Amino acid sequence: MIEALTVISAFLGIASMIGGLLGILFTVTVAFSRIRVVEAKIAAPGAYLDMTKILWGDGPWGRWIRAMNVWSFFTYRNLPVIGSRVASRMGKEEGVTPRHLKLWALIPVSFTFACAMIFAVSAIFLVIVE
Repeated sequence: MIEALTVISAFLGIASMIGGLLGILFTVTVAFSRIRVVEAKIAAPGAYLDMTKILWGDGPWGRWIRAMNVWSFFTYRNLPVIGSRVASRMGKEEGVTPRHLKLWALIPVSFTFACAMIFAVSAIFLVIVE
């Protein structure tokens, strides 16, 4: 029984690692053109998102950092107590950002984070079992 769970956990870890890497690749290539549009809508001059764009640039690592910051903006602003304060430091949403653009920013990064969590849980399980 434990051997079967170990094998399942190992394959789940490998699949989640591959899925996470593919999620990052998808985010920095295909989805980033739309993430850039969302970033332009919410990055107020002098705010954190604007500074991130200048600091990290447009390379693959910079695109990933900027995509995570856009994801953070939309995620943090929904937190009950401190969310609006944190989001206001990051940027300001001028008008309503269309839902399809938000989803281009939220889904690939959320998928990658979910794969990272699955990978971590499977690795912890493998360490505990072995």
